[in-house]
Amino acid sequence: MDIDKQMREAVRSGSQESIEDVRFTKEMELRIRGEIAQNKHKNRNRLFMAGSLAACFAVTAVGMHQQGWFPQMPSGKNLASAVSTTATDKKNTEAKQNSVKVSPEEAILPLKKAITAISKTTIRVDSTSHGISDITLLEGNNARASVAYDIQTGQIESFIINGERPDPYPENWDETSVKMPSAKTAESVANAFLQSFLGEESKSYQYLGTDTYLNEFWEESIWLSVSYQRMENGKPVPYDILSVRINSKEQVSFFGRLNKSEQAFFTKLTAAMPDLNPSLLLFDKEKNRDGMSLAVGNVNKEGHQASLRIVGNGQALESYSIEEKDKKDESSWKQAKGAKAVEQERQFLNNLLGADSENYRLEDESKPGVYQRYHNGLPVLSDEIHMTTDESGLLRFFRKEPETFDPSQYPDVSTAVSEEVAIQELSEHMKLRYVQNLDARSDERVEKGRPVLEYTPGVSFMQKGREDGMEWHIDATSGKIAYGTGDNGLAFDQLDTKEAHAFQSPKEYVKVRSKEEAKALLQAEFGIQVDDSTYGENKIDRNGRKEYVWNDKNDKYIGVEVIGETGSVVGLGTPRSNTAVTVNRKQAEEAALAFLHKYVDPGVTEVQLAQVIQPGGANPVSSGEWEFRYFMSKDGIPVLDDDNPDAAYSVTIDPSTGKVTKFHNFRETHDLVELPVSDNIVSKDKAVQEFLRVMPLKLVYLMKDVDRKTLRQPKLAYVPWSNEELANKTVTIDAVTGKIIVD
Repeated sequence: MDIDKQMREAVRSGSQESIEDVRFTKEMELRIRGEIAQNKHKNRNRLFMAGSLAACFAVTAVGMHQQGWFPQMPSGKNLASAVSTTATDKKNTEAKQNSVKVSPEEAILPLKKAITAISKTTIRVDSTSHGISDITLLEGNNARASVAYDIQTGQIESFIINGERPDPYPENWDETSVKMPSAKTAESVANAFLQSFLGEESKSYQYLGTDTYLNEFWEESIWLSVSYQRMENGKPVPYDILSVRINSKEQVSFFGRLNKSEQAFFTKLTAAMPDLNPSLLLFDKEKNRDGMSLAVGNVNKEGHQASLRIVGNGQALESYSIEEKDKKDESSWKQAKGAKAVEQERQFLNNLLGADSENYRLEDESKPGVYQRYHNGLPVLSDEIHMTTDESGLLRFFRKEPETFDPSQYPDVSTAVSEEVAIQELSEHMKLRYVQNLDARSDERVEKGRPVLEYTPGVSFMQKGREDGMEWHIDATSGKIAYGTGDNGLAFDQLDTKEAHAFQSPKEYVKVRSKEEAKALLQAEFGIQVDDSTYGENKIDRNGRKEYVWNDKNDKYIGVEVIGETGSVVGLGTPRSNTAVTVNRKQAEEAALAFLHKYVDPGVTEVQLAQVIQPGGANPVSSGEWEFRYFMSKDGIPVLDDDNPDAAYSVTIDPSTGKVTKFHNFRETHDLVELPVSDNIVSKDKAVQEFLRVMPLKLVYLMKDVDRKTLRQPKLAYVPWSNEELANKTVTIDAVTGKIIVD
């Protein structure tokens, strides 16, 4: 199995933002590889559980705020102002916070004394933000524990010991199959640890209880969480909570506490959530780029568990989500709807945000739950609040974008170019593309499976109604269009290339039906002699493909991928020769095109470049080689298989030798259909007119650029803005009829 390829393809199917934000350490790479190799255990979806490869990348990311696990909220006037900071202010604040007073060695010393298993570890500082430093404790090259500490006070905020899980997970694993210590034993172990770690301070904490905590992520799957609360004058101090987790070996595997800033935050949060329990339980605490992710229990009188994410060092809450202990509990409550829901949501927002809540408008007056920020009467895209309450008024879910701006940072509306200028720019960039519609579209005006020639503002992605301005927008200051990368990172629109490459396609596929034929093909194409001692075969159930696989002396993949039923070759792969980068783009692209025509689907006689991946160092996302991805094409017009834009083919070039190392056919189906002719279509002006009828341009503020990176300050832009009926639906124009197509 080509694990490198699997990881790259898994990321390829995710968002480009995720790819760019991932930070790989050696431990994370090994961790990801292990997950792929033994992805056999059940996904039980507990707190913080992703249970998939996507989760592997989520925890390696430096701030994956697009989908991150959770999002943000402030409480009253204080919290509302706390998050109204500019990027410059944030940098200045962090510079002050990050001036280290307590070294990692000093902070870790009490922990090493309390846990002998980490006494000889070395320290690697991974990141520091909001005054909290994220540290990895290493035994040689292996990560033994993760620690977060306050660099000003030296206080340990949280740590987790990396344990050992069954390898592989038993197929019939569940929590009852693990023999855990008794609650009394767990409490005794936790008490002894706290006395050693905190010394005299431990005496001020009173035992709250011991609970089973499930988190089937990396190291272990089940723990006993022992919780404590500080007492003063015989009374519990609200939200001054800490916890210790004990594993099945009766060892301490986690410690976490709520610091003073977080305690103050929870106290303020009671204005919006008066039912919040001041003696809640802390199950998990992990550092992330924007602050802390928490798992807490007994948060209200119903005893609910919740996941939340706090921005900074207790500045604001990015998200809150109640977690049901059992699946059956999920149907035991009903979501509030209509006017009642809006009333509950508004009351919550008023208590939470204070005066700032007036800047948020209900996105759709007929639907509660989504609120859009407005400034100077214009929508501020990417600054939204999503929430859900139940019929009793209990908040079930809340999410808010962590970034906001001070009002002084918004540019004046008068600086924007006119709408006429923006429309002219849109007209100049309206494009044609074919969509084969191998899968039926839902729109009744398009026959099932009928191929369509479309006008669209962007080929690399499907235009959605009520667009958020991220895939493309027109800069209202310059009047110029800006494109982001499309589905799977495609950059066709950014490349702005008009060149189509024609060639003679094969009459039939190259076919491999046996190990020996695969060996012969590798020898013919790459001059490679494989070692049969490393041979294996893999079936890829998802699309009926099969791999003939060998490994070289460095355990790198060499293989042939075929359609299992026919033996048609759809993939070839060999390792790059070395780490040098000496081949330029022109040389590499010429080699790619010269190779491509031999393995495209029969009948394909033209391609267009959809994406170029630059060479560099190898990691699980990139092979580090030149890679060129292509759309199919006809008469200079890109051809997509269906309404999910994707490259059809990829060719990879060794940047040190200029030779092809990999080919991949990405198409899910290998059919081709007869496409409409392009010489009898409506004019571009008429297509633009129809597009604007249903997708008029709207002046808005953007908080993020086309690649979803937070801007230093908001910018004015024109984006397509449909009515609610078309929101999130695919909208294009049939170039033959001039009519709108909605999917």
